Amino acid sequence: MSTLESEGASAAVSQARRNLTAIGLIVAMTVSFALLDATAKYATQFFDPFQIVWGRYLFHFLLLMPILLRKGPVQAFASARPGLNIARGLMLCVITLLFFSSIKYLPLVDAQAISFITPLTIVAIAHFVLGQKVGPRRWAAVAVGFVGVLIVIRPTGDMHWAALLCLGMALTNAVYHLATRSLARTESSRVQLLYAGLTGTLVFSLLVPFVWVTPDLEGWLMLMAMGAFGAAGHYLLGEAYARAQPAILAPFTYTQIIWAGGLGALFFGHVPDGWTLFGAAIVVGAGLYVFYRERAVARAGK
Repeated sequence: MSTLESEGASAAVSQARRNLTAIGLIVAMTVSFALLDATAKYATQFFDPFQIVWGRYLFHFLLLMPILLRKGPVQAFASARPGLNIARGLMLCVITLLFFSSIKYLPLVDAQAISFITPLTIVAIAHFVLGQKVGPRRWAAVAVGFVGVLIVIRPTGDMHWAALLCLGMALTNAVYHLATRSLARTESSRVQLLYAGLTGTLVFSLLVPFVWVTPDLEGWLMLMAMGAFGAAGHYLLGEAYARAQPAILAPFTYTQIIWAGGLGALFFGHVPDGWTLFGAAIVVGAGLYVFYRERAVARAGK
């Protein structure tokens, strides 16, 4: 084997290891976010969603204080596009509030299944807003995914109005992901975490006095746990994407529905019925196909 072949094989093995590490990180991220959602759902029995979101961002931001103390506020928040960072942080506030408000009424697995329409919504926004060309197969996947969501929420049957909050969250989340992709060209994950944490803390600190309920020890522990789970999830996401391409990691983000279903059944007695599982499978399948087609189109364009 030549030196070049040996170096190529070594690089391939190294990248394979990085991919495996990244997959492990992305699965850990889904567990962290599922624990965040389950804790938030439990907390809705005692607190208004505005106060829950406030606690989630306050303790998220406090966990990042070592970065501020080490680098200093000016350097830590140094950004080429602070306006987009703030706008992204505001979108994340809306996403979190809509989702936490919805899971007060919906089983975790139902809300998670509806939220998985986000990748399909990104396709539509990319076409109509950004002018990107979308082929018929990806449009077909969007249509099939929407049918899956209809099966989950059953608009002609026992649909709960909170499902509309999930749909609004998915739409906002799609715009948020596009903003994140844009920021990733110039901003580190650390800067994005800091802006998201500070924006959420400031916004909900202005709103929380109107719904304030003084937490007991258990309440404070819940709020702290949500901040820890949220910060950990976003950190793991950034570390994963620093090691592997999104197309490799995307399929594993859907494992979150497994943890959501398990936690929902274990702590809240919400066992998903056959229609919910069927609809969720359709949404996940459509989302995976969109990722596959985007990867194929990207390769063809090289």
